[in-house]
Amino acid sequence: MKENKYLSVQMLGEYIHFSKSYIYKMVGNNSIPHIKLGTRTLFERELIDKWVKNGGRMDSDLPQLPKL
Repeated sequence: MKENKYLSVQMLGEYIHFSKSYIYKMVGNNSIPHIKLGTRTLFERELIDKWVKNGGRMDSDLPQLPKL
């Protein structure tokens, strides 16, 4: 079975074992990477995997290394 590139709230909940209400709370706080398409909220699997590996922090929340 092919993995979806984009996940719905329901699919994300099953993927990372969070309730839908908690996911909506994180979306409202802008603390999880998401895409709004009209009334739909979608999540890119690759960004969610990165977000989980970063301990639930978005890339913009992480300290940036100085450019050399």
